[in-house]
Parts: sequence; C-alpha cells; structure tokens
Amino acid sequence: MCVNAVLFDLDGTLIDSAEDIALALKKTLKEIGLEEYYPKDIRPYIGGGVKALLERVLGDKFREEYVELFRKYYLENPVVYTRVYEGVPEVLEKLKEDKVKLAVVSNKLEELSREILRRLGIINYFEFIAGGDTFPEKKPSPLPVIKTLEHLGIEPQKAIIVGDTEADILSGKGAGTITALAEWGYVRLNSEKPDFVLKKPEDLLKILDSLRCP
Repeated sequence: MCVNAVLFDLDGTLIDSAEDIALALKKTLKEIGLEEYYPKDIRPYIGGGVKALLERVLGDKFREEYVELFRKYYLENPVVYTRVYEGVPEVLEKLKEDKVKLAVVSNKLEELSREILRRLGIINYFEFIAGGDTFPEKKPSPLPVIKTLEHLGIEPQKAIIVGDTEADILSGKGAGTITALAEWGYVRLNSEKPDFVLKKPEDLLKILDSLRCP
C-alpha cells in the first residue's frame, strides 16, 4: 500500500469556518422569523452542505426557499472570521514539495469553496477542487471522490481522504481510498471507523512517510 494523493474536506478540516456560517444562519433565521431556532453551538450542525445544515437546525420548519436565502448571505461575507487551522499551511507546503497531488472535496458550493480558498491564500496548493454542486452527488456518496481521483489520474488505493465527519469517511471507503479523521474539526461520527485518526494536521505527514509511493 502506498499513497501519492491527498483529498481534503474543507470545513472543519482545512479551515474553521463556523463563525461565518453562524453569521449567515443568524441573518437567515432573522429574515424568516425563526430566530429562536438559532443553536448555541453551530459546529455539530456543519457538514453535508447548506440544505443539510438548515434541515438539522429547523426540522419540520425547513423550506427549500431558505437554502437560497442562506447562500445569499454567506456569499456576501464568506471570510469574516474564517481562518486556516494552525499547522495546515505548513503541511500543504511539505506535501507540495514532496510532489503529492492535492485536492479538495467539499459539500460546500464549488464557487464558494474556491473563493474562500483564494481569499485565505491556499488555493494554489490544489490541483482540483470539487464542491457539493460539482458532480450529481455529494458526500457521503463515493462519486465526488471517484471523479476527483479520475481528474488527478490516481488510483483509489493510492489516495487518502482527510475529513472530520462520517460523510468523509463513508465517501472515501466507498471509493476505495484510505481514510483519516481530522480530530481538530467539527467531528461527527456514528459507527464508521477511519483507518487513521489525526490529532493535529502534522500527524498526516507521519502517516504518509510510512505510506509514500516509491
């Protein structure tokens, strides 16, 4: 077994975007008159895209039209508080130096993902960026991972996906990749077990040292 490509989730893995998502949610709930549904901590609700977020927060009060309203507010201010996690830039730089192919596979809109990565100054590390609307299906479906690997020209068994939710682990397993949990993120797992658990971004380098292709 060897690895020469890493696929990263975005929210809760590369970046801490919770406060900006919370800001957009607060504005959305205020406009639709459901401010009382605003959660004390938004982190457990993140992962799966906008629709999933609003469904988790609102339950049977959810309406499809709220999705576009949230997107409007989020697109207006995507990087107010959002930051790259400590250690991530250094890991990306080392992986790039080592000629490891890098990609992002997020459930966030592709346009939004690209804009956030651009504003945070890390977009050039990635050869391919997939959002929740890039392909017909999104995580936990394996399709985004499979298609991303096709773009990279990498076989699934030679790739590892790093993410902080069960959707990432399921997507990677379904595609046939190695999986790693980013424990510093908004971790939400049920029964799925990743191949590796990373306590900090630098742990990925140690794992890859033992899995690097010759």
